[in-house]
Amino acid sequence: MIEKYIHHEALVCVDSRLKGKHRDNCLCFKCRYFKPNTESNCCIAQRLFSICKEYHLVTPVYECPYFDITDK
Repeated sequence: MIEKYIHHEALVCVDSRLKGKHRDNCLCFKCRYFKPNTESNCCIAQRLFSICKEYHLVTPVYECPYFDITDK
């Protein structure tokens, strides 16, 4: 089922089965370089988040050449 809701201040559509699951699937949330809201945040994650906010998207990362889990 597709539902509509407000996300990043915009009305968006989402598959109800996937809503809120991006953190479970996104490598960024498991990576040592992912430090949201800090100056030292991963530049790729920061740019992708900026694009997501600009276009009202959610884009989990499944592959990344810089992923490192050693400190988490």
